[in-house]
Amino acid sequence: MSVRGRAITDTPTMSKIAYIDGRGEDLWDAIVARNMEGIVAKRKDGRYHADKRTDDFTKIINYTYVDVQIAGYRKGDFGWLAYYNGRPAGVIEHGVPRTHKKAFYGVAKQLITGEDREYVYLQPQIKARVKMRNWTKSGMLRSPVFVDFILAG
Repeated sequence: MSVRGRAITDTPTMSKIAYIDGRGEDLWDAIVARNMEGIVAKRKDGRYHADKRTDDFTKIINYTYVDVQIAGYRKGDFGWLAYYNGRPAGVIEHGVPRTHKKAFYGVAKQLITGEDREYVYLQPQIKARVKMRNWTKSGMLRSPVFVDFILAG
């Protein structure tokens, strides 16, 4: 067996595949169809380095999109409290353009239901689409990123 064959062994959560020359659409379609998290790709001329991240590898994430309600916001560092099906689901901290933040706070002041030291709570009437990596074991959004507001219509 070559060194290459011994470097990575298949596990229930990870497997190696044959080299794919080209753009890899068939591989991506298989990842999406199996609802897998994504692909770690290596440059054709890239090298393996033990215990070191390099630009020779890139992670391509199969994001999941979900619609949430915004039920509050952090008073300090930016963060919107996301609810999914009426329960807390995480904090949206990334991807929100300045114009969307301004619009949000203009509407949110009319929806305040209470507050504590860290958060202002709202009626969960503002809806947003987020992309995420997957759900955590505790039912929270993993790495949610704001995509857009969902407007009633």
